[in-house]
Amino acid sequence: MKSIMVHAGTDAAFESRLQAGLDLARRFDGHMSLVLPRPTQDYVAFDMFGGAHFVAEAFEAAEQEREKLRTRIDTRLKVEDVPSDWQIFDGTTSDALINAGRLADVLVMSLDTAGAAGTARAWISDVVTASRTPVLAVPAKAAPLSFDRAMVAYDGGFEAANALRAALPLLQAASVVRISEIEMLPEQLPVTDAATYLSRHGINAEIAVAAKGDQSVEERLLAEANAWAPDFLVMGAYSHGRWRETVFGGVTRFMLGALGIPVLLAH
Repeated sequence: MKSIMVHAGTDAAFESRLQAGLDLARRFDGHMSLVLPRPTQDYVAFDMFGGAHFVAEAFEAAEQEREKLRTRIDTRLKVEDVPSDWQIFDGTTSDALINAGRLADVLVMSLDTAGAAGTARAWISDVVTASRTPVLAVPAKAAPLSFDRAMVAYDGGFEAANALRAALPLLQAASVVRISEIEMLPEQLPVTDAATYLSRHGINAEIAVAAKGDQSVEERLLAEANAWAPDFLVMGAYSHGRWRETVFGGVTRFMLGALGIPVLLAH
């Protein structure tokens, strides 16, 4: 993971994203890019007659806040000894991150943002389904990244396989890797195939298959994660589609809301 993109912003959760970016850059001798969205559409006001006008004063105030952020972070980065740069994109937050992630190895985002968890997860779902770049979603109050214990949620699907491949550098850095499967119907690619794939990359992973029982898949998977206590989780995202998961619920939506550890996601 040499090219590390971090969603920059003035929200309180940015500190945990920045720390995660620094941890990744140091561990993998990488370069950190701070992606700062500039959503100009937020400063367009509409009147009762259907007209629209640009609120220049609000935009300028936001620009001053963004400049203060850059100055403050630049001062801090001078002593962090991590190569970095800023990338500023006009447009929505999701569009900015999708565009920035085209040539990135990983994109660091937040699971929640101080009272706006729904917004943060909506950004994650937008980005992870539209981009081919894996997303590392970290809690708003995350501790420094630990690469010791890694858990992979595996169901034999394309999304799980993509997440497994995207996570290789993290899994190679881990001391212990567990592949967890919730036993339901026979899968297309058995969990032993996932372990074999990792072994070819020098990763000796243990396999844990749990019976679903009378719980939902997501409830059983969360119980497994809580019991084993990994430092981070790797999982495929939105295998049933974002719309279906939003309306009817799903593993991705549930896990993003319930987990308190970093999650590497790929679609």
